[in-house]
Amino acid sequence: MTNNHNSSYEDTAHQSIEKDPHYVTAITEMADHKEVIASEDIYTSNGVKLITKDTTINSSQREGLIKHKLCKPIDKSLIVQDGITVDFLAKEVTRLIKENASLQYLAVFNGDLRALPQELVLLVLSPHMAFKLTVAKEQRPHLFQRLLLVTVIAHYLAVRKQLSEKDMKNLLCAALFLDLGELHIDPELLNSTGNLSETERCHIYAHPITGSLIVREVGGIDPAVSAAIQQHHERLDGSGYPHGLRDEQIGTLARIVSVADVSASIFARFGSNERLSTFMRLNANKYDRELLSFVLEGFSHMAHCTVANNNVQLARLEAISQLFETWGKFRASLSLSATDSSSPTGALDFMFERMGNLRSLLFQFGFDSGSLELMVEIAMADPQIANELSAVLDEIDWQFQDLERETCRHRETIRAALNEGDNHQLDSWTKDLLAYLASQ
Repeated sequence: MTNNHNSSYEDTAHQSIEKDPHYVTAITEMADHKEVIASEDIYTSNGVKLITKDTTINSSQREGLIKHKLCKPIDKSLIVQDGITVDFLAKEVTRLIKENASLQYLAVFNGDLRALPQELVLLVLSPHMAFKLTVAKEQRPHLFQRLLLVTVIAHYLAVRKQLSEKDMKNLLCAALFLDLGELHIDPELLNSTGNLSETERCHIYAHPITGSLIVREVGGIDPAVSAAIQQHHERLDGSGYPHGLRDEQIGTLARIVSVADVSASIFARFGSNERLSTFMRLNANKYDRELLSFVLEGFSHMAHCTVANNNVQLARLEAISQLFETWGKFRASLSLSATDSSSPTGALDFMFERMGNLRSLLFQFGFDSGSLELMVEIAMADPQIANELSAVLDEIDWQFQDLERETCRHRETIRAALNEGDNHQLDSWTKDLLAYLASQ
């Protein structure tokens, strides 16, 4: 990751906290149905009193709060009635576990269904972080539920790793606060399936830094929590963000919450062991292998999922085959343009590795571009093979999305390394990739 990108992410994170219309909107909208009161006088950065202490907040104050830069972050001057407490978190986690057999299995694996709720009630939840979690629950319920799910899985992994009492406390805090930086991002960006601009992507990639800055400003929270939040999108092979860390640069707590985070996403979306198994095969170099094995063991009993019909799977395979064919032509053109003294391919090593891994996975499954129909027929005749094929194709789609995002992050470096013709071909292939992703 370039220094320019790092600086840009840091700047974006600081700006998001200091003045963010989307977070202010979420607060004022919450205040229309949940009592929010100014706990002190609220001043603009140039000393003008904007809101008097004990004033009840509502959406009518939104424009004024957005228009002015405040002396301090808005939520440090507000209190919310009936906000999140550790007792509420413990009850919500208990409910989540009771409602899902797979999560019950994880809890029993740890030896005690009550272990996690008991750990949660012992946490010290500051008013500032309680306010953030309350905004998430009221205005971004999907985010709040995901944080609870991540916490359940992270706790299971922590028990398997035999973390100390101190590390367990820090891990649970990191899991609960993991993506609160997303509260400072336009919800439309988070839900977008289209092609994002460089500025829009910068907000996405900056959210781990935003989250770590939020936690860092709260007294009584161990710095290890902030570090884990900032690193939870880093990957062992250096392909993550925001800083492109690798291997031992990534701490133990960050490794656990990153695996818990991605496992929660797969679990919530598919509820399928095949998806987890396929994910691990494709991502063994990105995540802690021991943690991946713990996840697979913990979810090994999950039911198979229903697969798509023959025509859908055949269409996906044909589209993927076409992407590999055009990628091969691009690689061939690079070989022809390279000289003994200078090769343009160094900046593309991560792309070569990713595409190679994806092709290898398909070949292991029996992929043959000349007999795709036969491959689908064989798969659909055997439910186990059909589920595995569906899992492989879903994982390939996910990997393609990640590859496209990473290519955009490195595009400036890649563009400088390639000649005009090769850049044109890469742009053309990327356009085909985006079209494929948009069709899924």
